[in-house]
Amino acid sequence: MVEETIKAIKETEREAEEIVKNADTECTSILEKASADAGRIKEEAEAEAKAKAKASLQAAKEAGETEAEKALAEVETEIASLKEAARQKEGDAISAVIAELV
Repeated sequence: MVEETIKAIKETEREAEEIVKNADTECTSILEKASADAGRIKEEAEAEAKAKAKASLQAAKEAGETEAEKALAEVETEIASLKEAARQKEGDAISAVIAELV
C-alpha cells in the first residue's frame, strides 16, 4: 500500500513536471510570436506614417506651387498695369515738353 502511494506520488510529480515543461515551451512560443507580431506591427505603422507624411508633403508642395503661380500672375498683371500707366504718362510728358518749347 505504501508502495502504491509512493508510486502515485511519483507519477503525479512526473505529470506536474511535464505540465510545467509544456507550459514553459508554450510560453516561449507565445513570447516569440508576440515579438514577431510587434515587429510586424511596428514596421506597418512606420510605413503608414511615412506614406502619410509623403502625401502631406506632396499636398503642401502642390499648394505652395499653386500659391506661387497665383502670386506670379498677380505680379504680371500689376507690371502690365504699371507699363500702361507709364505709356500714358509718357505721352502726357512729351506733350508738356513740346508745349513748353513752343
